[in-house]
Order: sequence, then structure tokens, then C-alpha cells
Amino acid sequence: MTNKVLGCYYMDDCIFCRIINGEIPSYTIYQDEKTLAFLDINPNTRGHTLVIPKKHAKNIIDMEDTDVEALFRTVKKVVSSMKVSLDLDGLNLVVNQGEVAGQVIHHFHCHIIPRYVDDGINYSSKGYSSSTEELEELAGKISVNI
Repeated sequence: MTNKVLGCYYMDDCIFCRIINGEIPSYTIYQDEKTLAFLDINPNTRGHTLVIPKKHAKNIIDMEDTDVEALFRTVKKVVSSMKVSLDLDGLNLVVNQGEVAGQVIHHFHCHIIPRYVDDGINYSSKGYSSSTEELEELAGKISVNI
């Protein structure tokens, strides 16, 4: 069921919407009228943070452009704060869209995962090899018309 609280639409059965609504506590890093950033309670590394839109959207395609822009402005603010406050060596920005990609909570969210030398995380993949012809074909299919 969809409700409107604090000017934002949320889903009753969505854990992130319940966090936004204050029904579930969180370790808030930052929030504004459109976004919320909080520590992941099952972190990959120290400081692992989630950034979510306050308006429920399953994925980035379902989001309004202004909400996408606000979300990534918040990502930049959190990353800037992490760079100053944590002794990180790098970071990963991760978005899992769809179950096959590992999305468990169906409310759009961006993971900010601070990286440290010898943190034990390995994001390497086996890779995919493309021919020049395939790359040309894919570029034509995916090309965005502005």
C-alpha cells in the first residue's frame, strides 16, 4: 500500500520507507528534503553507507530526474565527508538493479563502500570479451538521443 508521509510517497512494506518514516532507527549521515544517507547495518567495510531517495522508487528508471540529481548530489556530499573523516584508500559506488544484479530491497539505493588496502573485498569479474563489430552494434543500440 502506498501512503503519503512528510510530502513523500512510501510503501508500507518497504524497510527503507519505514526508515524514512522514522518507524525503524538508522544511523543517519545526512538528509535533506529528497534524500537520506545512513550507515549500512550489514557493512562490507567500515563506513559503508546507503543513499536513498525519500520518494519510493524501485529503480533509477522509476525516479524523476530531479530526484536522481538530488540523490547523486547527496552521494557527492557523503563521499566528500568520507574523504576528510575516514582514512580511506578508495571507494566503490554500487547500485544493484534487479534481483539478478543482487537487489534485495526494492527501493532504489546507492552503496558507498569505503575501500582500504587489504580490506579483503574483491570486485573483479571474469569479464566479457567483445569484437569491434559487436561494440559498434551495441553503441548503436544503446546510443542515447539528446
